[in-house]
Amino acid sequence: MLSGFFSEIKQRQRSLKGTLIFCLGLGGCAAQAGNVTGIEDAIVPHVAEYHFKLSHAEQGSSIVDASGVLGYRFEKMCDGWVTEMQQIMILQGSEGTPINSAYSMTQWEDFDGTEYRFRMRDYLDGTKVDEIVGKAVRKDDMVKVSYEIPVEVEEELPADAMFPTQHSLVLLKRAKDGVRFANDLVFDGSGDTPTNRVAVVISGSKDADNAANDPDAIARGAFHRMNLAFYPIGAAENGPSTEMAVDFGDNGVAHGMRFDYGEFEVLGTLDKVTKLPLPECGAK
Repeated sequence: MLSGFFSEIKQRQRSLKGTLIFCLGLGGCAAQAGNVTGIEDAIVPHVAEYHFKLSHAEQGSSIVDASGVLGYRFEKMCDGWVTEMQQIMILQGSEGTPINSAYSMTQWEDFDGTEYRFRMRDYLDGTKVDEIVGKAVRKDDMVKVSYEIPVEVEEELPADAMFPTQHSLVLLKRAKDGVRFANDLVFDGSGDTPTNRVAVVISGSKDADNAANDPDAIARGAFHRMNLAFYPIGAAENGPSTEMAVDFGDNGVAHGMRFDYGEFEVLGTLDKVTKLPLPECGAK
């Protein structure tokens, strides 16, 4: 009973990691994904802090409580965008002791959306239990992924596969243009399901309603609520592994997020956000 519960929670944590990486990673031009001219200039590099809590649980749910924090940094460098995240999530089951799961993720993407590097570390009660390191390069007819850790292996993805920053930027462009539906292939390199078919429903523009500590006023503008469903490649017939909604500011700042795991839901709230300076090489 306990081992089955543990396996279920770890899988949900892996799904949660993938969605956070997707929804917060911004930047890069969208090669093979349409014209995004002007959108990258509106993106604001920033540091943000979020907290998570259980917002709903069905009767009989295996999860009775959830809480956590996320530290996030999105920075523009001279050669691309860098994203760093550290998250701690505590999940309490109806039986057994709480599970303290943590992860860190570092990503780099070039401005052309042609190269992506990533490193993910997964911890359980302070002990590292998993690490994934690799890179992906866009070719004319495919995306080639090379893993270094845990084993050296290569794989090929379809040429239309996007990277996280790439995809996010495209979604912001679609929101600006009034597009309401999308379906894209996205690779982030994390967890057991690094490649997903992501179905998206985009709302119209909404006024900010968060209460974050925001001295630079970068989370007070309009946002679009994006409802996303993640279908792992090779298992799409089983339905989405994760469903979520993220309130995406027009400047790339995530105002908040909601995760729906069927029998329970988790709410992510923006606590604090500050603007980062542009690099000395100037904006691209």
